[in-house]
Amino acid sequence: MTKTKKIIKKKLKEADEFITLSEKTYLFITHHSKPIAGGGIIVLILILSIFFFQRWEKKNEEKAYQIFNLAVETYQMLSTPSREGTPQEYKNVLEKFNEAITNFPKTSSGRLSILYKGNIHLRLGEFEEAIKAYESFLKKAGKEKIYQSFAMEGLGYSYEGKKDYEKALNAYQKIIDLGENFKLENAYLGMGRCYEKLGKNKEALENYKAFLKIYQKSQMTNTILKKISNLEK
Repeated sequence: MTKTKKIIKKKLKEADEFITLSEKTYLFITHHSKPIAGGGIIVLILILSIFFFQRWEKKNEEKAYQIFNLAVETYQMLSTPSREGTPQEYKNVLEKFNEAITNFPKTSSGRLSILYKGNIHLRLGEFEEAIKAYESFLKKAGKEKIYQSFAMEGLGYSYEGKKDYEKALNAYQKIIDLGENFKLENAYLGMGRCYEKLGKNKEALENYKAFLKIYQKSQMTNTILKKISNLEK
């Protein structure tokens, strides 16, 4: 009997503690109802803001991609082995890329449009504009090595077009430093050409030989072998 009474008392005590805690909680919420309500509204506003921002961002990505994709398709049709577009046709495509860059600068399609803008200026022989575009892209490219390689290659060609061979060498060297294998071929060839133009035959030979070491069965192999033969005379 004594044991039973103790258990009952214990349960009653636990119930009293629960009621006391509930009362305290209720009193706290009642007393601080305005600050709590205000905090809840702020949290709700933040959640809704994030939600609508993500929807807006997704919508912009979709719009930018539509413009970008259409521009890329047109660009590819202009630069095929069987057909080379006219300057005006390239300028028309450039307008589409500029639309994506201007209206959707923070989207991935907007950023990639800058790279294509550089390519078009390069094709048109507008080297200064091409350099500006490639440098602008590199500032926004982040750590994407593949796209960095494309931009660096474009910079190299643009500086070669301006006969600024030192800067072209710097661009090609950065491609080699990045270590993206599929672009090493053009980087070594570009460095070889630039050193030839600067009259540095030893350095030109080193780069042509570095090219052959990696690309023994390239379409350029025979041409480079002849270059090496002439430089070694």
